[in-house]
Amino acid sequence: MFQKTKQRQPDETAASVVATDAGRTPATRQEMPASRPNVSVIGSHTRVEGDIDAGEDLVVEGHIVGTITCKRNTVTLGSSAHLFGDVHAHTLHVSGEVEGNLVAAHRATIHKGANVRGAIVTPCLILEDGSTFHGSIDMDPENALLKSAFGESAEASQALASPTEESETAVSDSDESLTPLTPDSDTRQV
Repeated sequence: MFQKTKQRQPDETAASVVATDAGRTPATRQEMPASRPNVSVIGSHTRVEGDIDAGEDLVVEGHIVGTITCKRNTVTLGSSAHLFGDVHAHTLHVSGEVEGNLVAAHRATIHKGANVRGAIVTPCLILEDGSTFHGSIDMDPENALLKSAFGESAEASQALASPTEESETAVSDSDESLTPLTPDSDTRQV
């Protein structure tokens, strides 16, 4: 009934050889898994004045005065974050205080306890109970500000939105149960 599986030896590809100098023995180092994303963190005791252009996910817990640009990744403004400026991100999570415009190509989520004053431009917006928002909202994917900030990549990110995320949202928004897919059928009944 149960089969015991043998433990595999680590793949030889997990370690790579790094040549140092010509006469030395090469050193072995472990490489980081490719699936682990890079994340930059601005701590709660850090203050930044100026613009930030991030090529990886960004978590902010400190004070920022300036513009954050992270067009292909996620920006998370934690509960102790204070931002006085704009954010342009693929995906945006806000739990702290923001005074400025938030532009997200895919989705913006304003979490409980967040305080946002300014404009939000995104095709998908989630405002949780307990958040405070004063300003304007534009959810038109054809918005000029969204197109100028992201070009055609905003439309592409909407088209490439994972079907799993959409189906999870659809299921959680409905109290009705779904009939699971069977190998013989390719539709669900609601």
